[in-house]
Amino acid sequence: MTKWRVALVMLAAGLFAFPASSWADMGKAPVGAKGYILGFEGGYLFQDGPEVTGHGIVLSPGGSTHDVKVSPEDGYFVGGMVGYDNGTPYLFGFHRVELFLLYGEADDSERDRAPPLSDIVLKTVDGAILGSGGGLTGRTTVERKSWEFGFRLEDDDTINSTTTVTWVLSPFIRNFDEDTDTLVTTATCCGGCCEFRRGADVDSWLYGVYVAAEPETWLTSNFALVARLGAGIYGYDADGKFRSSSTAVAPDLFAAHVSDGDSGVGFRGLLGAGLKFKISSTAQLEGFAEADYFSDVPTAHLTSNDPSGGLVSHVQSDDLWELRSGLRLTLGLGSSPN
Repeated sequence: MTKWRVALVMLAAGLFAFPASSWADMGKAPVGAKGYILGFEGGYLFQDGPEVTGHGIVLSPGGSTHDVKVSPEDGYFVGGMVGYDNGTPYLFGFHRVELFLLYGEADDSERDRAPPLSDIVLKTVDGAILGSGGGLTGRTTVERKSWEFGFRLEDDDTINSTTTVTWVLSPFIRNFDEDTDTLVTTATCCGGCCEFRRGADVDSWLYGVYVAAEPETWLTSNFALVARLGAGIYGYDADGKFRSSSTAVAPDLFAAHVSDGDSGVGFRGLLGAGLKFKISSTAQLEGFAEADYFSDVPTAHLTSNDPSGGLVSHVQSDDLWELRSGLRLTLGLGSSPN
C-alpha cells in the first residue's frame, strides 16, 4: 500500500465519530467473487441551505419592510443499489461496480396574518411594482427535491484480519429542483378576494466525480465500525423561471416573467460513519449518519419587497449541506466474502 493511501486511511479512521454520502453500503460488500449485491436505504434528511425571499411585512404605515425568508430543512430520503463483484480487477484495478439511485425531498413554509395597522406586500419578479396594498395574509412555500444516480467502482485492501479499506471512484449526476410559491390575499375588492402571487422554479444539473476511502473494522464477529471520507468536483448548469400575477384588476399590471440561468464548477465533500450488524454471512444491516457538502448549488434569489429595492429576480449559487441518518440493508446474492 502506498504512503498516500496509509495517510488517507489514518485520517478516515479518525472520523468515525463524525456524521457522508449515501446510496451504497460503506466498506466491504457482503458477497464473494462473481456475486451480486442489492441495497435498500431510507431515513431522515436535514438540509442547511440558502434562504429564499417570500412575502414582505410592513409593521406600520410608511414603516420599513421586513422580508420573510424560507429555507427547507426537514425531509426524508430513500435509495437503492445493485452491484456485481468480479472477484479480480477488471477496470482500473477495481473489482466491484455498484449502480445507485438516491431521492431526497425537503420543504418548509411561512404563514403570516397582518397585525393591526400593518400590511403584507409583494413585489413583481422584475422588481417594478409593489402590489397588495391592504394585504391581510401571506404564505410562502419552498420545496426542494433531488435525484442522484451514477456508479461506484470499488477495490478492497486488507489491512489485517479485522480491518479493510475500500477505495471508491464514483462518477455521478444529480438534479436539484427548487420550487417557490408565495400567495398574498387582500381585502375584498370588486366583489371578491384579491390575490397576488409570485413564484420561482430553478432546475439544476450537477455532473461530477468523487473519490473516497471507506475503512471498516470488525469489533466482534457480528458488529463493525465503518466510515467514509471523500472529495470530488462537479460542473453545474441551471435554468430559472420567475413569475408574478394578480387577480386585482384587468389587465393584470402585476404580471411579469423573468428567465435566468447559472453555471460553474463546485466542490463536493463527503463524511460518514456507521455501525454494521451481520445478519448472516451475506446480509448486513447498517445504521449510519452522513454529511454531504456542495459548495455551489443554484437557488432562486427573488427580489426584495422593500419599496426602495428594485433588483430583478435571478439565479445565484450558494453552498448546501445535506445531513442524512437512517438504516441500510445490503444483501449479497452469491458466495460469502473472503
